[in-house]
Amino acid sequence: MILGRVWLAGAMVLCLVVTAAAQQVPSPLTQDESASIPAGARVFVGPIEGGYDIYLAAAMHKKEVPIVMTTDRSKADFELSGVTESEKAGWAKVVFWGNTSSAEQASVKMVSIKTGTVVWGYNVNKSNSARGKQSSAEACAKHLKEKIEKGSK
Repeated sequence: MILGRVWLAGAMVLCLVVTAAAQQVPSPLTQDESASIPAGARVFVGPIEGGYDIYLAAAMHKKEVPIVMTTDRSKADFELSGVTESEKAGWAKVVFWGNTSSAEQASVKMVSIKTGTVVWGYNVNKSNSARGKQSSAEACAKHLKEKIEKGSK
C-alpha cells in the first residue's frame, strides 16, 4: 500500500515537471520548418571564415536562386550565415592515386531578421570535391532554391 502511494506521488511530480517544462518560453532562436522564404526576399550574407560568403554569393547567382542579395544587413529580410571546413588531399593520395580532391564540409542557416526564427538550414559533406568550396556552396544554393520554390507553390 505504501509502495503504491510512493509510486503515485512520484508520477504526479513527474507530470508537474513535464508540464512546467512544456510551458517554458522558447529560446529566442527557434526553427520553423513551415516558414517560407518568398521569392525576391532580401538576404544578407555575413562574412564567413575563409571567404565562403563569396562562394555562396557566386553560387546563388549561378544557380539562379530567386533572392536579392544585399551588403546592408539593415535592408535585409533574412541573414545567411554558416561555417565551413576544408581538408586538402594528403601527399599519399596525390602521389599514389594522382587525386588532388579535397574534403569539404559546410553548414549554413537562414534566419529571419525580424523574428529571429531559423527558416532554413542545410549541411553538406563532399568527401571528394574536385572544385572545393565552390562545389559545397553550389549544393547549398541548390537546396535553398528548392526550399523557396517549394514554399511558393
